[in-house]
Amino acid sequence: MIYGLVAALGWGLADFTGAVTGRRIGSLWVVLVAQTFSAAVVTVIALVGGQDLASAGTLGWWIVLNAVFSATAYVTHYKALELGPLAVVSPVGATYALVGVVLAIVVLGERPSLGIIVGGVVTVLGVMLTSTDLRKVRAGTHTMPPGLPWAIVSAIGFGVGGLTLAKLSQDLGWELGLWSSRVAQLVAFVALGILWRKRELRGRFVAGPAAVAALTVGGADLIGVLGYSIGAEAGFVIPVLIASAVFPLIAVLLSVAFLHERPVPNQYVGVVLTVIGLVLVGLGAANV
Repeated sequence: MIYGLVAALGWGLADFTGAVTGRRIGSLWVVLVAQTFSAAVVTVIALVGGQDLASAGTLGWWIVLNAVFSATAYVTHYKALELGPLAVVSPVGATYALVGVVLAIVVLGERPSLGIIVGGVVTVLGVMLTSTDLRKVRAGTHTMPPGLPWAIVSAIGFGVGGLTLAKLSQDLGWELGLWSSRVAQLVAFVALGILWRKRELRGRFVAGPAAVAALTVGGADLIGVLGYSIGAEAGFVIPVLIASAVFPLIAVLLSVAFLHERPVPNQYVGVVLTVIGLVLVGLGAANV
């Protein structure tokens, strides 16, 4: 579960910086710069670790699935952050863990204890309460919040992508599994960039502070996938998935610290529920 919390820290930082950067240079540029950096770093890690890169081909279809779903998830997630408020995008994004848990049970055959299941539901509910202002949500119920459709697609994509990355990490080891995932995703991102070049990329080039900001997003996301991959290889996937779902909490804390946002009552309740949920998951995982 500790690895899942490390993943949450990285992804929370990536969400916060990605939301700010995407509104300045466009979500697709953020994804391309961040993921190119991430792929380069994990390639160095794999080569230094003496990994046989060609052996990743034994799980070719899993790599393809991971690339398609994860690339779609990243593009739609940062598009949602660009268009919509963090209070809408983050809680919807956190539900990716529920998608991943169901797939881990069906595909990987994991059988979580009742404590883990209850803890997972409480944790996700707590994260959703913590990362949104219910008063603003109720005030805007007559219209669809901007970015919501993109957030829903990204939650499904991350659920499938998280499951496939866990499978790659368990079967190939986290170094080779993460390398194959990142490189395959980069190919998918470049393909998306070519398809969208007329709309978002043409006539623009990221440099200077904008490039540094996008690289920061990539570094934070890399911390997240490293924690997740190592955790998935080390044991059961479900506790890691649930713990990683608290990443919106990090974005909320950063908003309070740096943007001087003031938490509302439901957010305090959410923090308490999140802590209780994680304790239940931790106790359940310890008894497995």
